[in-house]
Amino acid sequence: MSDDDVPSISRLAGQLGYLFEERPRLQQATAEELAEQLNHEDRYARARQRYVLEGDEFVTEHLDEFPPRITVEMIEQALQQVRGEGNG
Repeated sequence: MSDDDVPSISRLAGQLGYLFEERPRLQQATAEELAEQLNHEDRYARARQRYVLEGDEFVTEHLDEFPPRITVEMIEQALQQVRGEGNG
């Protein structure tokens, strides 16, 4: 996935499923909170990819270079898939 590619809804659903397995309390989080969490992880991954030879602190200091790509609406759609509401 390039820096400009927006994650697909199915990819976000997969990430949410994994996130809920790892941290079950996040199943109670709002779509806004989940979007914030996944955006942080996405931005960090893009920064890590660009600054592969740098340390974690440097990467964290450069997160602002990577705009958020995940919207609340995308999370709401992904949640429907995770919860089986999008079938049919």
